[in-house]
Amino acid sequence: MIKTARLASGMRILTERIPHSISVSAGIWILRGSRDEPPESNGITHFVEHLFFKGTERRSALDISRQIESVGGSLNAFTGKEFTCLYSRVLNKHLPLALDLISDLFLHAVFPEEEIEKERQVILQEIHMVEDSPEEFIHELFSGSYWRGHPLGRSTLGTPETVGRFDRAALRAYADLLVDPSRVILSVAGNIDGDEVIRLAEGLFSLSASENPDPSQEKPTPHRGLELHVKELEQVHLCLGTLGYPYADARRHAYHVLNTLLGGGMSSRLFQEIRENRGLAYSVYSFQSAYFDTGLLGVYVGTSPQAMLQVVELLTQILSDLKKNRIGADELQLAKEQLKGNLLLSTESTSNRMSKLAMNEVYFGKQLEMEEVIRNIDGVTEDDVLATSQSLFRPEVISLTILGDVDRESLSRINLEI
Repeated sequence: MIKTARLASGMRILTERIPHSISVSAGIWILRGSRDEPPESNGITHFVEHLFFKGTERRSALDISRQIESVGGSLNAFTGKEFTCLYSRVLNKHLPLALDLISDLFLHAVFPEEEIEKERQVILQEIHMVEDSPEEFIHELFSGSYWRGHPLGRSTLGTPETVGRFDRAALRAYADLLVDPSRVILSVAGNIDGDEVIRLAEGLFSLSASENPDPSQEKPTPHRGLELHVKELEQVHLCLGTLGYPYADARRHAYHVLNTLLGGGMSSRLFQEIRENRGLAYSVYSFQSAYFDTGLLGVYVGTSPQAMLQVVELLTQILSDLKKNRIGADELQLAKEQLKGNLLLSTESTSNRMSKLAMNEVYFGKQLEMEEVIRNIDGVTEDDVLATSQSLFRPEVISLTILGDVDRESLSRINLEI
């Protein structure tokens, strides 16, 4: 069902035929993201991503919106740390239109001066919106603290200062840098003919081989410690995290199981202890961020100022217990079944299947069979989870970021020793 091809230019094509699906999802994955930006250009990838939608040589911005919506489809994009994606979801019969649109946006955007100025204001509002959302903002603050001095610690949105100084020449030059066929993947999933997709791609993506060097990437160094950002809020928002594993690490299956039982749902240890048993938070969960060469395992909690110290103590106790004691067979099985169920349910979405095709190619250089992934999850043991906990929960790489109306003197009572 999965086909791979490489055009003469070096651009890769990935397709997966999904019989009986009525939709098809197609995405252009560009292997450059905010991690590849120099400090003075922080946010330029995201700015360019916005400008792709502001008109091409053949279509105005309104034409783009009308054409995709006239067939009931969607067209969108996102900027990540290590890649950027333009994608569309339509009914199967409208795949040629979707491919024509995303290729036109990617290759023929014109970046009108007046649109640049309007979009600059839109992005500034987007930055302010994040800052006004404490649960979202604490993640930015934590990442900036943990990966201090490294591009992974910078927001994909950029800063008001960097966004304010990008001119058309700089944006146009960066957009041209993205058109590097050796770093571009077309991923398509749905009830489609893979050979037909390749034929369409050959006509739409007539790219020339690029001489641009691959961006150099320095491995980041984690920063241990405690950081407070005082802000007048009703709640205190916490992110506590530790150094995780890279995306393709051989230990990833035990790592995912550990994340699931730690804070991946309502039966997780974090949810049960902090919300259900003690009523100290409404929102509490764990999360993973994974990259080519490193990763992050973190915990988020929103709680009251009065409960903050108790919540931090509970977090360290929960992590310490996982580090010192083997989990039970029933808890392990529940986490594995939850993880497998989530993976299998995700395959019902053509968008998820399209993304998985691309992510496998980006991080593994091959397609992983779902049966193999399920077998590897089933093979995780209590000892694997214990070894993973002991590998991750080390005091020298634990960090805590706090956002809220907190007395600095109270920080002296926080102990991050696990």
